[in-house]
Amino acid sequence: MALGRRERAQSRDSKTSRGAALCERLQGGEETLPVLWDLTATMNEVKESLRSIEQKYKLFQQQQFTFIAALEHCRENAHDKIRPISSIEQVQSYMEHYCNNSTDRRILLMFMDICSELNKLCQHFEALHSGTPVTNSLLEKCKTLVSQSNDLSILRAKYPHDVVNHLSCDEARNHYGGVVSLIPIVLDLMKEWIAHSEKLPRKVLQHGTT
Repeated sequence: MALGRRERAQSRDSKTSRGAALCERLQGGEETLPVLWDLTATMNEVKESLRSIEQKYKLFQQQQFTFIAALEHCRENAHDKIRPISSIEQVQSYMEHYCNNSTDRRILLMFMDICSELNKLCQHFEALHSGTPVTNSLLEKCKTLVSQSNDLSILRAKYPHDVVNHLSCDEARNHYGGVVSLIPIVLDLMKEWIAHSEKLPRKVLQHGTT
């Protein structure tokens, strides 16, 4: 009996750590989506992957002022002080061509990495099950938001998120309100997708992984 309990505990620990490690393996190119997710995708692993991204976002959110300062420096270097930050690819272009110091590059890379992991997680969601009208709508919103060229300038994260309120003035909110709102909005949509998916019959979930 004691052995059985110990084995079950070890199994739970293994499942908990597996999802958290998943994003790192994918980001490092150590796994490929078709093989990995056809064989091992489960709702618990998806939830753990999302929690892992949320933890990274919390660290990023604590450095929002550093992120805004980095964008300011890049906009100055690019002589691009008029238009707002309107897409992920604009941030990437700034990082690659107009970033002159390691602190700015580090925080911009952190933003890009989180966006990349969110994009991959959309693919994982898609592989998990065929979807319903509700989950498909949520997933399409996520995929659109994390696409490189999507216009995010009009996005504004609402309560309980306070990322926009932390911007210093109306001008800053106009320029950066969208880019700071992107990740929390996508995380909320993904959590809603999981909540709806968990209510689906088990056979629907199993169908998506076969």
